[in-house]
Amino acid sequence: MANSSHHHEHDGHAHDGHDHTHDEHHDHSHGAGNSGSAQGHAHGEPTGNAIEKIGFTRSQFLRMCLAGVAAGAVAPSPGARAQAPTASRPRTDSYDEPLVFNGLSPYRQFLKKEGIPVYEGGFIDVNKLELKPWKRVGALGAYIFLEGTAGTVDAWVCEIPPGGQTTAERHIFEEQILILSGKGRTQVWQRDPSDMITVEWEKGAVFPSPLNTWHRHVNTGKDPVRMVAITNAPLLIDMFRHTDFIFDNDYVFTERFDGRKDYFSPKPAAFYPTVPRQRRPVYVQGHHSYTVVNYAPNVWKAELHPAGQGVEDYDTHYAMARNTMALHVEQFPTGTYERCHRHGPGSTIILLDGSGFSMMWPREIGTTPFKDGKQQEVKLFDWKEGTLVVPPLQWFHQHFNSGKTPARFVKLGGWNNDLYPFTTTLVSDPGRTEIDYPDEDPRVRQIFAERLAATGGQFKMPESVFKKG
Repeated sequence: MANSSHHHEHDGHAHDGHDHTHDEHHDHSHGAGNSGSAQGHAHGEPTGNAIEKIGFTRSQFLRMCLAGVAAGAVAPSPGARAQAPTASRPRTDSYDEPLVFNGLSPYRQFLKKEGIPVYEGGFIDVNKLELKPWKRVGALGAYIFLEGTAGTVDAWVCEIPPGGQTTAERHIFEEQILILSGKGRTQVWQRDPSDMITVEWEKGAVFPSPLNTWHRHVNTGKDPVRMVAITNAPLLIDMFRHTDFIFDNDYVFTERFDGRKDYFSPKPAAFYPTVPRQRRPVYVQGHHSYTVVNYAPNVWKAELHPAGQGVEDYDTHYAMARNTMALHVEQFPTGTYERCHRHGPGSTIILLDGSGFSMMWPREIGTTPFKDGKQQEVKLFDWKEGTLVVPPLQWFHQHFNSGKTPARFVKLGGWNNDLYPFTTTLVSDPGRTEIDYPDEDPRVRQIFAERLAATGGQFKMPESVFKKG
């Protein structure tokens, strides 16, 4: 691999938290962590979890009793009522809790209490990372918290055994899910589980857990189910600092989910074609193509539309659950590459098909790093199906298809959402900065041509794209 000395900087490293017990409805309180994170480990080598078995406190026992009374006050529905209380638990936080200077962030404290591996670094293979028992969820799991997120989004991977299901939960952070393997169903409801709706899925399905709805995932197949999700939990947990508020909040976001039975219909409610953007000096008008739908059955086969980011590339942006996080699927041909660009944090890319490599460098070294003698700061890494990568905040980056088939990826997360932008430009970046092909460092296309030649590939970038005018 070119520039292999930089490979490990973008690899995934696992850091372990500590296991903890919960009451039946999840004790999500998050006091200060017990210890610092473990030392880094090589890619795919999580360390073992220390399992701490602690008894119920008096307040936990009281909450269990209260939840049991609430559950017994109405006629039970099949399995759902026992897992989903209809009212929040009493709060136990105190105004007089001591102050802590330079401690872990609330989200970092939350990760430690989750008791499963946390993979950090630059990129990782979601199909191969090792998972550990995830007591809160009732399955196997691991977190992915890569450098490029800048702490604004995270990812989790969950595996459900045949015949198994996750524990019902709700939360006020957004969550967008991709099914990596297996088949099953997800059940979603608001207050009353008798009004739940169900969506059946197999490998390739993408869908949200609507904001603050109760939901659980059920494996209906003969093989394990593996799923990956992107969430904006870090922002929400750090902002409110109380995970009871995050995971046990009675507020109903009816504009996100109103219980309609066709909510997860694969038929789009609307489609908006691309409106071209002005590329120079910076564009602020126009938008991507948007498909308004809450369920994509198979993103490996999803219909795409002309994108304009490269040469004969296609994409579709999804408006799912009216989320603020972005979501799109993109594909570009063999022997081609996209324009170099930079943007805000959290754009989590998962490769679906094809193989190739990406090139990245910090914006501070300019737009022509090779020409300016700063090639040592340029990072190159290879990718294939299952690679998850998050370009660092405002780093220039571009993706090259050096494989034998079209390269397709899904982007879950990130903030470049034309429908629901943030005011802060720290995350929301409507004026995305690009380096057009005529302005790029000539060494970029030379590296691509050399790598193609080494594998018998053909350089298919038309000469016209490199000419100004």
